[in-house]
Amino acid sequence: MMIAASGAAGARDFPLASCKSWNATLEHRSGVDSRRATMTGTATEANLAEYCQRDPGGETVQYGGDLTVKACIAKYRQQAGHASYRAVADCTKGSLSFFPPQGDPQTVLFPLAEDADTSCASGMPPLMAQFKLLCPKAAARYHIE
Repeated sequence: MMIAASGAAGARDFPLASCKSWNATLEHRSGVDSRRATMTGTATEANLAEYCQRDPGGETVQYGGDLTVKACIAKYRQQAGHASYRAVADCTKGSLSFFPPQGDPQTVLFPLAEDADTSCASGMPPLMAQFKLLCPKAAARYHIE
């Protein structure tokens, strides 16, 4: 299944944000509900613009910071613009691995323990959302909201 690129009608998010940051734009998703479900996404200008307009960090003039929205977008374009992201799931095992452009991959196994931290600070919400996109049947079985 190919997904439209940034800003296009019908574009979907590749969940990255843990309550504050930006998402990426989903570019490709295949193998949904299989042993090798995959999706890729890219941080686009539209993703960064949404983040800067929402400005959860108070960086723009509108929210008490020094940057215009345009300067905020330029700042984050240098950091993350067009970075590629990938997630792979084995829906039969309930596993998900997320591969950011830098840093270590994150792997999670569903169902989560009853006392698992699913707060924004844990980073779990975007991983749960990625699993729901790749393994909707398993996500429903595991009651992932």
